[in-house]
Amino acid sequence: MISTPLWPVVPIYKETFMPLYEYFCENCQMDFTLLQSTNTNKEESECSECGSKNTRYKFSSFSAKIQGKPLADLQKPVTLDDLPNKNGLKIPPARHISEYQ
Repeated sequence: MISTPLWPVVPIYKETFMPLYEYFCENCQMDFTLLQSTNTNKEESECSECGSKNTRYKFSSFSAKIQGKPLADLQKPVTLDDLPNKNGLKIPPARHISEYQ
């Protein structure tokens, strides 16, 4: 089963995905996208337009596809009647240490 990553990716092989990283070039003032391994040093990335290494990594937004029902829809709220020991919640109120003398 192929898991879906949480960032933009491009399939390279059958079960291998590489993310797309977005950059901004300080030299030519252009945004560009690179297909890179997660192990790549992002500080050494070159601009695809002018070749400058004066680039800045941009944090990209992403979306994730979730299949099935949300967990909140699957579980009902727990009530006192659901607990095995219904008296377990009858805890005496806290007292100040001076009240124990």
